[in-house]
Amino acid sequence: MKSLTAYGAPVLPAVIVVGFFVWFANWIPQTRWQPPQKLAITESMTPAELAVQGETLVRQRGCMTCHTIEPGAGVKGGGRGPNLAEVALRRASGVQGGPGTLVEYLVQSLYEPGAYVVEGFSNIMPASTSAPAKLGYEEVVAVVDYLQSLGGRPSVKIGDVPRPSGAPAAPAAAAATDPDPRALFDSLGCAGCHSLEAGKKVLGPSLDAEALRQAAAARSMSVEAFLVESIVDPKAYEAKDYPSGVMPQDYGARLNAAQLKLLVDYLAGRKS
Repeated sequence: MKSLTAYGAPVLPAVIVVGFFVWFANWIPQTRWQPPQKLAITESMTPAELAVQGETLVRQRGCMTCHTIEPGAGVKGGGRGPNLAEVALRRASGVQGGPGTLVEYLVQSLYEPGAYVVEGFSNIMPASTSAPAKLGYEEVVAVVDYLQSLGGRPSVKIGDVPRPSGAPAAPAAAAATDPDPRALFDSLGCAGCHSLEAGKKVLGPSLDAEALRQAAAARSMSVEAFLVESIVDPKAYEAKDYPSGVMPQDYGARLNAAQLKLLVDYLAGRKS
């Protein structure tokens, strides 16, 4: 009995402490993260009802990563993309040489964002029907109604706007035979989100030589292997302090082997 007491005396405080933390952890209300639920959008919805769903989609699908809604700030705002506030007023007559109505302009901006790029901004937006937004047709209609409501009144119903034709448009890549890696880098829209200068933070991580070395080391990979993974499967690793799910997921399909090697060699071979 004495020996049990001798061993038990120093252990007892530890048991009490552990027991307290177990009790405390179970006392805290438990929550479980659930992915965003698919919105129920039906043909019977009014434009006003669709606009409500559209607002949810705009905030849920990553649009606000680049765009802002800043009333009175004009088109520039403080984001990487145009300010969406009062877009219905600014584009009531569409754009010169392009769509002649607000709805036509908004539809084109969602299906083919590179067809008209607002002056002062880069052609970095992927089609809304592709990653990361991946909007379905009914969701596109809802977003159009929401954008109409920013300075105007929503007016379209399911069936009033055309469905996307063929594959979603994306910023055009350089020709497969293009020998200029920087041209390929720019044509893919990489420069809109990534800087090649050390310490310069844009929407995505800097791709300067030291930053790439550190990121690759953290993944226990060579710089080349890390770059291939980041381009072909960007969700495999996402840097902290940067928005998630923004980088297009289809570069693996859009780039052929020669283009991928050209881009990787260019980035991995830079000295600064």
